[in-house]
Amino acid sequence: MVEQRFALEWDRPFLPDASTHVSLFDGGRTPLHVVASGHGRDDAHALSDLVRALKEGNESPEAITYVSEALRALSDASVAR
Repeated sequence: MVEQRFALEWDRPFLPDASTHVSLFDGGRTPLHVVASGHGRDDAHALSDLVRALKEGNESPEAITYVSEALRALSDASVAR
């Protein structure tokens, strides 16, 4: 089985109108490395902000693809509801 290189860590608010935060970790680096973070009014906006931060920071295509796929899966799941 292939080990997952990247991981998302979420911080979802308990207070009304507080932002959702998401960070992308790169497990391929020692020590564990935070690549970038994003925030927004919900999970989708936080992931979109994270993709923007990755692109602006000229991060690896693999990192951008990983987060873009997570955003696409979230969008597909919300459409299926």
